[in-house]
Amino acid sequence: MKRILLSITGLFCIALIASANDVLVTNVSLINQSVAGAPNTHFNSVQFSINWKNSWRTSTNESNYDGCWIFVKYRKQSTSVWLHASINATGQVAPAGSVVQPTADGKGVFMYRSANGTGDVNFTNAAIRWNYGADGVLDNENVEVKVYAVEMVYVPQSPFNLGNASAESNKFRDGAVDTWFPITSENAIVCGSAAGNLFASSNFLNSGTIPAAFPKGFRAFWCMKYEFSKQQYVDFLNTLDQTSANNLNSIGAAGSVPGMTVTQPERAAQSLSPNHVLSWLDWAAMRPMSEFEYEKAARGGNNSPSPLEFAWGNTTIAPVSTPVNVGTATETWSTGNANYAGGAGTPIRNGALATATSNRTQSGGSFYGIMELSGNVQEPTVYAGNAGGRAYTGLHGDGALSAESEANTVGWPSSSNNAVSPRGGGFGDAPSELQVSGRVYSPIPSSNVTSFLGGRGVRTGE
Repeated sequence: MKRILLSITGLFCIALIASANDVLVTNVSLINQSVAGAPNTHFNSVQFSINWKNSWRTSTNESNYDGCWIFVKYRKQSTSVWLHASINATGQVAPAGSVVQPTADGKGVFMYRSANGTGDVNFTNAAIRWNYGADGVLDNENVEVKVYAVEMVYVPQSPFNLGNASAESNKFRDGAVDTWFPITSENAIVCGSAAGNLFASSNFLNSGTIPAAFPKGFRAFWCMKYEFSKQQYVDFLNTLDQTSANNLNSIGAAGSVPGMTVTQPERAAQSLSPNHVLSWLDWAAMRPMSEFEYEKAARGGNNSPSPLEFAWGNTTIAPVSTPVNVGTATETWSTGNANYAGGAGTPIRNGALATATSNRTQSGGSFYGIMELSGNVQEPTVYAGNAGGRAYTGLHGDGALSAESEANTVGWPSSSNNAVSPRGGGFGDAPSELQVSGRVYSPIPSSNVTSFLGGRGVRTGE
């Protein structure tokens, strides 16, 4: 990250230019300070430019588009503590061709195309209104501001089919018939072996009720386009105190806060525990996806599952081989469409298999254009088969962690329950573990670091 000192009337800012995967945020500044009214109503606009690659918006099939989740962290220069900025519900500036949509909780904005189109996008002089007075910042304080952008994909509200009629391990299915289970609403679901109930074998899900509040995947949500990268995880570590950063550093980052670095930063982060992933998601004001949302993100709505399918909708699979520019921001692989056993032997760059000419099977993309839902690193999802997982209501993180720098959002998986189940397989797994409906792994303890586990988050649509 590059530091730029900016002098603004009253409030001062050191802005940081951020880069992650194929998205780049530049030209950050604070503008249009307002000191009218009570101090807790004072605000500035955070202005920035942003560009990212391979963007799209389409109204064919299910209306679907990509975008970015954008949030702001700030630090008073008199302290070492980074805090999450509160964004106003109005007053944003959307460059031509874009939409800037703040969320109801004030934790950030979604930015995406305003009309159908494909290709790289470059939006200049966007602005989001930061209610710094409400965050306890004084008009004349020096602050350091960081703008973060995470590429996302919009998964629209629609019914979809959960599970399959084929032989995936512990798959979801109808209780009486060996076929998929339709999800047509967010209503509670009765589990069991009767017709019309949801069932899975081997105690993976065969009794009780999945509450209405548990995210079913019917409602619209935004899903990260890629698993978060090593650089995105290091960016998180660099906002913590040194002790917390050391405790959460399972990816081999070197150096000290705020200058920790990592080799091959574009590659997906690995060797994480569920707690590590949940801490990152809470910090980013996102949330973990449920098992149901994982299958919806891969398969799409209103589609009949294909037997034993992977995230790209069929059973065609070959391990990656013959790398080009390995370990760099332009890393690609000449052959193969998934990273699993017999392939790279390590996570590869996020989106490395997608090119300007690749189709869904060649790129390993999902129905909605979400990458690496099968292979590379395992996807941590909230398990639907036990009480700990069913307590999950889909609350978003608030951008603030506990004193120990751990996630503390109510209802999330925690160290007191085993409610995270890896899905989708990773770079060391067999092809059968990459199948969309395969539920190979039992829930894992939240503190367990596993070499194949990565991280990806979602936010509920508004």
